[in-house]
Amino acid sequence: MKMRNAALLAIALIALPLGAQNVDIEALSGLQFNFGNPGARSLGMGGAFLGLADDASAAEANPAGLTILRKPEFSVELRNYEEQQIFTTSGTFPEIERTPFTHYSNRVVPTFASAVFPWKKLTLGAYYHEPLNNKGGGVVFPQFDELTGRLQKQLPNFFLPSAGGNPITEDQCEALRRSTNNPLACVEYRVDPFISALEVRQRTFGIAAAWQLHPKFSIGVTGRYQRFREAAFTFRFDQFFNASTVSVQATAAEKSGEVVIEEVDDVTYAVGFKYAPTDKLSFGGVYKKGPKFTAPLFFQGAATNFDFIRLVDTSFHIPDVAGLGVSFRPIPVLTLNVDAVHVKYSNLADDFVASVADVRELTDPFGADDVTEIHVGAEYFFATKIPVAIRAGWWRDPAHSLEWRGPLNRPDFIAEAMLFPEGETQNHVSFGAGLAWPRFQIDFAYDTSETYKVASLSMVTRF
Repeated sequence: MKMRNAALLAIALIALPLGAQNVDIEALSGLQFNFGNPGARSLGMGGAFLGLADDASAAEANPAGLTILRKPEFSVELRNYEEQQIFTTSGTFPEIERTPFTHYSNRVVPTFASAVFPWKKLTLGAYYHEPLNNKGGGVVFPQFDELTGRLQKQLPNFFLPSAGGNPITEDQCEALRRSTNNPLACVEYRVDPFISALEVRQRTFGIAAAWQLHPKFSIGVTGRYQRFREAAFTFRFDQFFNASTVSVQATAAEKSGEVVIEEVDDVTYAVGFKYAPTDKLSFGGVYKKGPKFTAPLFFQGAATNFDFIRLVDTSFHIPDVAGLGVSFRPIPVLTLNVDAVHVKYSNLADDFVASVADVRELTDPFGADDVTEIHVGAEYFFATKIPVAIRAGWWRDPAHSLEWRGPLNRPDFIAEAMLFPEGETQNHVSFGAGLAWPRFQIDFAYDTSETYKVASLSMVTRF
């Protein structure tokens, strides 16, 4: 846990206000999001697609691009990915050590499917998109040698002067004890062990419409019905490894002392434009409103007779996204794309509720930076009997995880800072290829970074 008594925690939590945004249970630390466009073709170009948007995946990526289609088109995509959620597992503050725990998509499943029907200057489409689906977890316990049983890594710790102030090093702590001749002049605190588990899935069912207002300019809009399922568990233990408390944020209801996981929904929208002043150059832009899902916080411990109780109706706000892109074709067989995508990760901390009373007294102790992702990609077609395309891309994913931004003068504050530290920027590299027939196209792509890897296969047919 974070050095807190189960009964005191329960009392503190019961007083939480209603309508909060999110919580600080450990299962959500280091949670990653990916707002890439669907389709293997886009993935192979580093996700740079807003200015091009010239196939059925535009229904989700940039609906304005649908007007370029002249025939009915159907597409489907299969994806499989590996993601690593990172937890603080050892070290002495501020020199903490973080360990990645791998999540998998578990199977290769359709993550996108669409049907598009053009009619004069109007194009209509319907699609399904699954941007998020993973299960995983992590264990923060001391690490022992399997053969000798010797302790190899201890739980994260820090040292705090009893008289108050910010944390100090272990050497400074020992010096303070000697100078004051008081062994209690500085106190060592250690984060209690815990087990975290996470299951989360988001699905979108969309209806898109695009209008060609001018031969060079189109607009599009999408209505998005979104479904969400989340279960984020943290099982906590005391320093003697006795079971202590359980906290759960989930799309669920409490029934007869049990938490029953359910799906919840929301309706949002997306709008986009595409402007092509010449055959070689086009611009595109999109804004996507992030859905907001009710996900209550539940608690179980000695203070509740080990029954789950519903403490507060928090909500999970998927960030809003806005992007601009440009596509340039210097020669007929080569296309270059660049996108700038702004993700409002600060939505994750809107009206944030902490699980500790002292933390709730602070103003905005948690935060997440809004970031702008840069996507760059290229596509080259070989003029063979069956045209072959090769693609490559790169994109930058700036640090954006939820982090502690409050003071460091109390044990619970420092524990929060250790479990919710500043994130790290990642660079993604992607590549892909495809074959194109007059009525059928198949593409594959692979995107890799330090903590996120995804493979994609998509197919398109035209009538």
